[in-house]
Amino acid sequence: MQENVTSMVLAAKTDEAIREKLIQTSSQTILRTASSAAKRYVTESDDEWSVALYAFSKAIDVYSPEKGEFLPFAQMLIHRSLIDYYRSESKHQAETPVAPEVMEGNGEEEEDTEAYLAVVKQSMQEEDHSLQDEIMEANELFSAFGFSFYDLTACSPKQEKTRRECILAVRYMMNPKERAEDFKRTARLPIREIKKATGVSTKTLDRYRKYLVAVIILLSGDFPHLAEYLKPFREEGAYS
Repeated sequence: MQENVTSMVLAAKTDEAIREKLIQTSSQTILRTASSAAKRYVTESDDEWSVALYAFSKAIDVYSPEKGEFLPFAQMLIHRSLIDYYRSESKHQAETPVAPEVMEGNGEEEEDTEAYLAVVKQSMQEEDHSLQDEIMEANELFSAFGFSFYDLTACSPKQEKTRRECILAVRYMMNPKERAEDFKRTARLPIREIKKATGVSTKTLDRYRKYLVAVIILLSGDFPHLAEYLKPFREEGAYS
């Protein structure tokens, strides 16, 4: 399947008919990706559709097989283009404060969503774009595990008990540091090993796998801004 998509994308670079067919067959993916970035339902009558469509077409032009699978690559470009679009639209707006609950996962779902949006909005307004750059870099790393930065609100633990279990799992993966490095190299979260060492149930580890992967990547990488939203893990000894 992937080989067929790659062949189609490469052909679409020079064949407008194939390009149009590829865009048509991918329209729902483009809309879903735009909706994810906008945090609301996007239709083909919205400005976001035009931005996303242009980004998808650009993805065809710049894609090469060395960049990995085409659709995740195109989705990343769509997210990036929409963030740039929102930044340009909001450059004259007042700065929006960032709420740390977006990564701590200890608020109500509606509040977590608002906090997530605050992080994205601030990333648009930062003059040095450092927070936006971290989000983009993290998003690329997360894509290898099948999710994006924009999924974190939905997959964050909401209950205190579950949050503490996640802290135990992350603490195990971060100490020693070589364990986290092995994880990033193999892209495999050792569920059975974590369960045996921490007592956290397989069900919990599976359910919050995306969140655990995200926290381990952010804490073990060079993400000083995003790591600020992980204070519970840092304060309770998840890593040193």
